[in-house]
Amino acid sequence: MTYDLSDSAVFAVTPDAAFQALVDAPLEVLFPSRSGLIPPIKGCEGQDGAWGQTGQTRTVVLADGSRNLETLVAVERPSDYRYVLTDFTGPMKLLVGKVDGRFSFAREGDGTRVTWSWVLHPRTPLARLVFPLLGASWRTMARGMWPRLGARLAS
Repeated sequence: MTYDLSDSAVFAVTPDAAFQALVDAPLEVLFPSRSGLIPPIKGCEGQDGAWGQTGQTRTVVLADGSRNLETLVAVERPSDYRYVLTDFTGPMKLLVGKVDGRFSFAREGDGTRVTWSWVLHPRTPLARLVFPLLGASWRTMARGMWPRLGARLAS
């Protein structure tokens, strides 16, 4: 059984501007601090060229030394950006089999609502028992990310 998470924010820009700002943002800029169980992102390795093409992969390196593989599975500019996180190392390896991630961008009034969602797939049925705590960590991470994305949109 999966565990679904979602959070959103509205920005006074077009969907295309919000999409491009998110795709161009280094992960270590969007996620520089620990959020409960989730360490900050230190950087990415193995990325070929500008990020944003279906099929691209990169290794996400966290500050605690753990890693995961991010694969872009769908990019539909400017409305949808989907990825999968797999090959976890460190503590997450015990809990998470994979994460289906998505950013969606929809017009709302004069701006754009950006929605970020994760579908967590537990490694074992018992691992799912920790998902409420992992979910609280993710929500803290999302709430911290929105102002940093907003700052990139304002510059």
